[in-house]
Amino acid sequence: MTRRLVLRALAVSVAAGWLLEAPAAGQQQAQPEKVKDVVCGMQIDPAKAKGGKSEYKGKTYYFCSEDCKKKFDKEPAKYVPDPPKK
Repeated sequence: MTRRLVLRALAVSVAAGWLLEAPAAGQQQAQPEKVKDVVCGMQIDPAKAKGGKSEYKGKTYYFCSEDCKKKFDKEPAKYVPDPPKK
């Protein structure tokens, strides 16, 4: 009988922990905003950008790898063309 009570208490505590971590009904957990690596086109989380980041014309660009960052740093205008003039 004691074993049953311990198992029941364990099950209740696990369920309670799961309920506390679960989002409320109708809500979704926030997904990290992804950005596009302008060199290869891959969608990446800026906080986890393995290739780092570079600044160009006042904007920050994030990269999936060091190779993509090196290519961008060598020729940024190739990957970020100037906007068309009006």
